[in-house]
Amino acid sequence: MGVSKLGQWRVLGVAVASLCVVAGASAAGAASAPSGAPIRIGLLAPLTGSGGAYGKEEETAAKAAAAHINAHGGVLGRPLEIIVADDETTPTAGVSAARKLIDVDGVVAITGVWSSAVALAVRPVALEKSVALLPVGSADELTEGDNKGLVWRFQTNGKNWGQAFANVAYKDGARTASILVLQTPFTLSTVKPFADRFAQQGGKVLDTLYFNPNQPSYRAEVEKIFSKKPDAVFLPSYIPEFSAIVREIYRSGYESKLYTFSHAADSGGKFVQNVGKAAAEGVNHVQATPVGNNASYQLYLKQTQQPEGTIVAFGANVFDEINVLALAIEKAKSAKAADFSKEIANVVNTKGPDVHDPVQGLQLIRAGKPFRYSGATADFRFAPNGDQVDLDYGHYRVLNGVSKLVGTTK
Repeated sequence: MGVSKLGQWRVLGVAVASLCVVAGASAAGAASAPSGAPIRIGLLAPLTGSGGAYGKEEETAAKAAAAHINAHGGVLGRPLEIIVADDETTPTAGVSAARKLIDVDGVVAITGVWSSAVALAVRPVALEKSVALLPVGSADELTEGDNKGLVWRFQTNGKNWGQAFANVAYKDGARTASILVLQTPFTLSTVKPFADRFAQQGGKVLDTLYFNPNQPSYRAEVEKIFSKKPDAVFLPSYIPEFSAIVREIYRSGYESKLYTFSHAADSGGKFVQNVGKAAAEGVNHVQATPVGNNASYQLYLKQTQQPEGTIVAFGANVFDEINVLALAIEKAKSAKAADFSKEIANVVNTKGPDVHDPVQGLQLIRAGKPFRYSGATADFRFAPNGDQVDLDYGHYRVLNGVSKLVGTTK
């Protein structure tokens, strides 16, 4: 997966040194500040609604990435400006906010877009207006059909994530499994891939049960799924519902192994805060990697002032989005989506030394030298349809209140 750990830390040293220069606000840094008209990038984030737990981390990440790039000269001699809009985690509000970002604010790209339902609603608007769309939603449909080369997903898709969960559960010793799934486009897209892959390996799915967001109680669903005592329960959900369900599981004393997304079972420690160390103990979660010692991820944590070891999926996704956009715009020598969208895959798919700091990548573009950007959340490549491919997934387990990496899978 790219450079060695020693190489990663050498690159990290360069990144940290760059941060020190920024923090010092030296006269040389001020002199290099971009002076042209800003390049406006929209961030459509779930600041309220059911995704409200994740919106602020997206906003912080986008602004931190832009600030780091602007402090070193910007892109095409122009600063990046992040325009933030709240999609309220609903398609109607998301479309309204996207239209304002495009028609009023004049953004060249829309990033963030956490909810798959919102992303699916916004996609036709972006395509109509020829604006690049870089969502973190995982519903498979986002990259299907003719996207005019404008849609690039900065997250694994539902199919691959479901298969990764099946690999992890089976490798963990599970031979029977049940599925308890929140009804959203993204979470539902992981169910069949999990069931098919688990069966291919010799496992058996006992039951599949669906639940709705914000239910007053999940007791009936928990009793139905866990009373059959499956070896594993796959629970695709988000942190509010997952926390409520885990509290119910703990009160009822069920012992089946539990598997969910890292954004539900970690989120910078929020899950353990919600349910307590005892209830969280042994919960398994899966996320595209690398994180931890990866130099791009370490740069993200430094820029957003988060402690080392923090696992924050969506913020790091958005950090990658802004970095890749900056590199693609510089490489295309154009801030028009029709031009720079053609370079998005090129800054991560081409051969060359791995770069973990976008500032270094911008310098190499200007010098005409090859490189490839290695992401904070995953050392990904892009497929022609805009999906991320060639991903590794980390298997984490909550032990004594802390998420520990216990394995990896494709």
